[in-house]
Amino acid sequence: MKTSSYRFFILSLLVPALLSSCSPSESSVPKNEKVALAGKGQYLSMTYTEYVNGKNTDQGMVMRVMTYDLSSKKLTKLADIPYTSQYPLSVVSFPDHKIYYSADVGDKGDQLFSYDLNTKKTEQLTDNLFAINRIVPTTPDGPLVLAAVKKGEHTLKTIFYNKSTRTMKFIHDENQDNITWSIAYNSAKNTIYNSQYSERERDKQGDISDRTQTIMVPPDNKVTEINNVTKQERSIVTLKKEKITSMSSSNDKLLLITTRFINHGNPEYSLIDIATGKRTKIKLPFLSRQFVYMSPDGKGVYYLGSTSQKNQEERRGVYYYDFTSKIQTPIFIQENGFINNFILLNK
Repeated sequence: MKTSSYRFFILSLLVPALLSSCSPSESSVPKNEKVALAGKGQYLSMTYTEYVNGKNTDQGMVMRVMTYDLSSKKLTKLADIPYTSQYPLSVVSFPDHKIYYSADVGDKGDQLFSYDLNTKKTEQLTDNLFAINRIVPTTPDGPLVLAAVKKGEHTLKTIFYNKSTRTMKFIHDENQDNITWSIAYNSAKNTIYNSQYSERERDKQGDISDRTQTIMVPPDNKVTEINNVTKQERSIVTLKKEKITSMSSSNDKLLLITTRFINHGNPEYSLIDIATGKRTKIKLPFLSRQFVYMSPDGKGVYYLGSTSQKNQEERRGVYYYDFTSKIQTPIFIQENGFINNFILLNK
């Protein structure tokens, strides 16, 4: 497996808030809401890393790129892509007929690549990045949105990649303090949501933790809405000393996973009303720090984790949890490899 000092930066952040600007209310399950469905349906895109020979790295590792169709409930492996990046990341875009993924170039950092599902050809799309944490497709004619680091820098930024011109727009490129951690796309609104926090404040909290020998408290985390076309921005909510580890968006809501301490404590789940910023905490019968998506019909969630609230590694996989029946249905359970990430997308 490829090693890198920056990999530690990425993966350590993966495991790292309580009072929002509005007082949160409590709910055991969110109310079902009407969801604007895409005409051709939805699917999950999954990244699954595995040793080629099942035993060691002599022949390298691969990212097994898989999809799950929500209508047919069919699980399909589309391709095996060599795993060379600092963080294994792939996304299947059926509208583009491509797999977008991160890969190392010359042992000098990771770039964005594409694999054409029709021609089977691979193409390098960028040359000025260093690491990529998120790849989020939007509309067929719209950009890819990345959480990535520019070459020569260290700050994760929100980046819009234009597929036609092959150019990138870095949001607030001059700001070296704000770190973008999570990105979500709302197809009904054609908007992007990013969560950010101050690197300076994070380091300050780290110093306090070291000095007082206490568990580290996160810096404030803020969520911003960005129009996918105009790039106009609007503040949604700020969480005081609370870390947003992951988020997704559907219709008029944001689904947040948060923690009150860095690397400690159980995750909490909340729904944020996009129009008002009002926060409603919800209870879910599993522990998942990353990747939870509201189903298109609003009747449940897809999540990466297990059915156990005590052991997050027990039968770790991608599940569907139904709010009404309370049943957790496995979609794909990891066995010889590791599920790194997944995303819910429109066809």
